[in-house]
Amino acid sequence: MFKVLIVEDDIQISRSLSMNLKLSGFDVDAASLVSEGWTKIQKNHYDILLLDIGLPDGSGLELCQRIRESGDDVPILFLSARTDEPTVVKGIQLGADDYIRKPFGTEELKARMNKLLKKTVQLDKMFLFNKLNIDIPNRELSVGTKSVNLGKKELDILLILARRAGDLVTRETILSQLDDSLSGNDRTIDSHMSHLRKKLKEVGGEVLQIVSIYGEGYKLVWNEA
Repeated sequence: MFKVLIVEDDIQISRSLSMNLKLSGFDVDAASLVSEGWTKIQKNHYDILLLDIGLPDGSGLELCQRIRESGDDVPILFLSARTDEPTVVKGIQLGADDYIRKPFGTEELKARMNKLLKKTVQLDKMFLFNKLNIDIPNRELSVGTKSVNLGKKELDILLILARRAGDLVTRETILSQLDDSLSGNDRTIDSHMSHLRKKLKEVGGEVLQIVSIYGEGYKLVWNEA
């Protein structure tokens, strides 16, 4: 489950966005001030930030600049009613990844978010969970001296689960982060999950498992005592 922070002072917009994103499988936090948003960013890990520009105690542009100056490369998407070109350009120059103008449709927003999240996964070279090492460019999974190669979809699914290791990830969340070639009714995901489980067992024995939660989703867990 990807974690999102919304920094928006319009309570109606913030609540509506939070509800829609939660229904789509996102874990959502919200703030209405620059100071509140910065505090949350310092205390929590977020996979993507949705920032308004005009805020009661400052500007989302200032918050974006502070985030980038801190070395944080989390994807940032601006949500703003301001449509003048200088503001959009400044946001991009300060490090924002995208800019969507209000009013906007929820589906368009989610499409832009998913594009940024997929791009972030593609830029990563290595992912480590406990003793599990995922070499992304070479699509190789290893635990200690044991290694196995992964198919593209197996790698994508494993990364989605590994980034939320120990937490429930819904089937809908997995499908939303994969290519459009997998629909909600397509049982192909079950086949990929089965192959992935076998490969995890091959390198990690019984300690590394994908646990199914009936009717809800999956968890990647490390059971070593």
